[in-house]
Amino acid sequence: MKTQQLIFSLLVLIFFACENGKRQDGLTDTQKKPSDDYIEEESDPIYAEHIRTSSFQHPEEEKNDFILPPGFDITLFASEPDITKPINMAFDEKGRLWVSQSSEYPIKAGPGKGTDRISILEDTNKDGKADKITDFANDLNIPIGIQPVKGGAIAFSIPNLYRFYDTNGDDIADKRELILGPFETKDTHGMVNNLFRGMDGWMHASHGFSNVSTVAGKDGDSIKMTSGNTFRFTLDGQHAEKTSDGRINPFGSDLDKWGYHYSADCHTLPIYQMIRDGNYTQWGKLEPNMGYAPTMMDYGLNSTALSGLVYYTDNQFPTEYQNSFYSGDVVTCRISRSTITFNGSSPKASRKADFLVSKDPWFRPVDIKIGPDGAMYIADFYNSIIGHYEVPLDHPERDRNSGRIWKITYKGQEKTPIDWSKGSFEFLIEKLNDPVLQTRMMATDELVDRFEDSAIPALAKLAADGNAPNIQKVQVLWALFRLDALKENVLEKALLDKDVLVRVHAQRILGEYHDFDNQKLEWLKKGLKDESAHVKRVAAETLIRNQNATMVSPILKALQEADEEDSHLKYALKYALFQHAQKPKIASEMASKDWSAAEKEIVALVFSDTKSKTAGEFLIKYLQNNDLGEDKFLAYLTSITRDLPASRMEGIIALAKEKGPKVPDFKKATALNNGVKQQGMDLPPALKSWNQSLSSEIFQKHPTNQASKSENDLDELKFAIQISGLLKISKSIPQIKQLVNDSQEKVELRTLAADALMEIAPQSQVDFLKSWMKDSNSSIGFRKKMAEAIAKANSNQSLTALVDGIMNSPMELQEFISTQLATTNTGKNQLLKLIKEGHAPARVLKGIQVEERFLSGASEKQKAAFAELKENLPPISDEKQTLIVQRTKGYQNDSSQLVAGKTLFQQNCGICHRIGDDGGMIGPQLDGVGNWGLDALATKVLDPNRNISENFRTYTIKLNNGQTRSGLFRREDGPVVVMADQSGKEFTIAKKDIDEQTPSNMTLMPDHFGNSLSQSQFNGLMTYLLSLR
Repeated sequence: MKTQQLIFSLLVLIFFACENGKRQDGLTDTQKKPSDDYIEEESDPIYAEHIRTSSFQHPEEEKNDFILPPGFDITLFASEPDITKPINMAFDEKGRLWVSQSSEYPIKAGPGKGTDRISILEDTNKDGKADKITDFANDLNIPIGIQPVKGGAIAFSIPNLYRFYDTNGDDIADKRELILGPFETKDTHGMVNNLFRGMDGWMHASHGFSNVSTVAGKDGDSIKMTSGNTFRFTLDGQHAEKTSDGRINPFGSDLDKWGYHYSADCHTLPIYQMIRDGNYTQWGKLEPNMGYAPTMMDYGLNSTALSGLVYYTDNQFPTEYQNSFYSGDVVTCRISRSTITFNGSSPKASRKADFLVSKDPWFRPVDIKIGPDGAMYIADFYNSIIGHYEVPLDHPERDRNSGRIWKITYKGQEKTPIDWSKGSFEFLIEKLNDPVLQTRMMATDELVDRFEDSAIPALAKLAADGNAPNIQKVQVLWALFRLDALKENVLEKALLDKDVLVRVHAQRILGEYHDFDNQKLEWLKKGLKDESAHVKRVAAETLIRNQNATMVSPILKALQEADEEDSHLKYALKYALFQHAQKPKIASEMASKDWSAAEKEIVALVFSDTKSKTAGEFLIKYLQNNDLGEDKFLAYLTSITRDLPASRMEGIIALAKEKGPKVPDFKKATALNNGVKQQGMDLPPALKSWNQSLSSEIFQKHPTNQASKSENDLDELKFAIQISGLLKISKSIPQIKQLVNDSQEKVELRTLAADALMEIAPQSQVDFLKSWMKDSNSSIGFRKKMAEAIAKANSNQSLTALVDGIMNSPMELQEFISTQLATTNTGKNQLLKLIKEGHAPARVLKGIQVEERFLSGASEKQKAAFAELKENLPPISDEKQTLIVQRTKGYQNDSSQLVAGKTLFQQNCGICHRIGDDGGMIGPQLDGVGNWGLDALATKVLDPNRNISENFRTYTIKLNNGQTRSGLFRREDGPVVVMADQSGKEFTIAKKDIDEQTPSNMTLMPDHFGNSLSQSQFNGLMTYLLSLR
């Protein structure tokens, strides 16, 4: 008996020990939980294919390939055939999920021919799956952004934003109103997306990749957006405003409790904390001296296909997964997680272990939303192809019917969604104090939209209640403001509240006003002095949009006191000061005030980005009285000559010579030249004279046969060469010819020299360059440069030289010379003659650049002859594809080639493409490009014009003098257009000289690597690119 009792007692102890060891997440203490930190792993090759070779899976099969942390469960909420290809999602006040879907994508339908739809999905029997699906609208054209509003929805469908009305309550739109548009839609893979309603009651949206849109509200005020931007508009379309400028393709947005807007950008970084009206990096932009708006993370997600972003503030997930960012990645088929810490008002992101990974490479999480039940909903654009330009838009393997919506919950903590449309007034007031931000915002919207002015008395009473919870106070303030019932004394009380969250939102509301009387200005000044960096930050952002001379000193003081680590606050203050400097009267006061040395330094920086005579005059005095580092000194010289008239040039040159004793004179002259160029002027006589003197001095200082040259020597020689060409300095010809003759010299320097000869004396120097173009001992690359220089002369003599050069030359050179000949009418005839007489193969006509230039402006007779010569040639795409297959079959991954491959990249690609912080910003950034895989990378390198992104399409520009130029559009800069050539070098064309510009079927990327790279070099380049994961 005692033995039995002992055994029983031991069993009881073991039982309770096990029970006590259980955790809420279902794991025992003895079970090891996976690490929360991100660990870099070798990318699975299944994610590298642009066209997935794995098989289509039905939803129940796809589900088995998901990997989630312990305790989480994923279920199918909806799928084909009930829905098609989901793009964006949003929840309405009844807890129903609205989904925009497109089978048309990526090729838009013709006007009035769209068949895409927006559907409403409901789970009526509460089994976790949509069982009632209603098509709200079914005649749309690639709808993306969607947000339900009372009585309908606001959504984008090419080319407009519409408000759809359901006037009879049957959940089918029976009326629509155009509220904003038309937007440009030449590129269909971003457009207007991820609509959300802000605390301000406005609708916020993102403007996607490549398109340039100018739209106006009903009040007539217009905004222009180039590629990535964010903007907001009133629900009736009365007014629209940009909320940021720049980035590439934003696709995903969310808010935190402070009211900060977080935005994903597919092509740069997965998460930004946006600064209102901030100026962000973008292809083609010229970075200001004060820099771009800052980032919040020093890592990417090894991809340029990031879609969807949520900041989880609900409580259905365990604590450790709350207050986390979740980002979708449609290439590596996962959802990543990041957390943040704050330095003042500036967030710093930390990457955590991926939240969800799919082993089915067709999984494409294009959007993520948190539902009213606290679950995560994922729009899965299930497809073997996701790339917009990496694969032809009309490729037959693009799936147009399959799509899924997945739902992730934490087991045992399911919540029931609230039907806000049935909530009583008292219930809604109570929910303003809910711990979940999304719940508080939904309650606020419902109160304002449904109860309108009748809600004001109760809200005003709550605002006056000193014991009201802080999160409730915040919502009450916003609700009163949106109802135009927020009294100044209530706002003032909130601005002075002891709780920082209340003060932050009170400052945000203050920023919504446009007329700032003395009282409001005093409140802003107090905001800049607040002990909280968040309050200061919001006040600074208000001053970006609202300028007043009395605020300059407080901004400067706040900027000097700001923590160096608080990058977002410092930028907001600097940018606020910059916006103040755009007002002539304020700028005049800023320039005349007696500032401290530290304050003058800040004002000078801001004025260096301000295009005004006042700014230029201030900078002259500043340079006279201060010694600056080289970079800043040169930047300020450029600003001065940009802002002041030519009559001031002698004094400016004297200042440049006097100051900056350690800065070489040629750099000073270059800075002054750049400023004049930005004005669209020729060099004034005084500056021209100084440039001539410097050029002569440099040639005397550096004998052209000098065996070894430093980087500074080379830079000086480049300056002397370019100035000699620009100013047609004939006495420099002997030295310049010696540089061309020096085969040991760098090709870049020899090419500059050749170009200069064609500018100085084209008639007399053509034969000299022709000898080098025909030199079989020189590289093909150099010979092409000589042909290009000869073509610039645009004369009968240069035409004769090109004709001579095409004979008995390698195919690559023949095709290049053919491109030069094809730009003029006489050249077209000569090219046809050469081919007919057998001096060049007809195959050159199939080069994309040759064909495009030849057919542009060709006569009917020339077109007929062109077609006849091309008739029996195989398509260029077939030849390219054969080459791609040969090269990929011959590829061997050899880590010993990594360094050689990197060097090849830096020499041929780095001037346009950036990896990490290295390289140019002409073409796409290539972080994570190794995930593309061998076939896709080989195709892009060997056949770059197969699929062209609109953002990288080149333009052929016909000038008034009959000449043509081609290049990639970068930006407009006052009276000139800035383009980039194939070497990544920028050049300018005066707008007044342009007759017409025509989009090309070519990208800027050279199309000669199939000929110029050996198999071994190709292998090295691929090895390097594939390592970038």
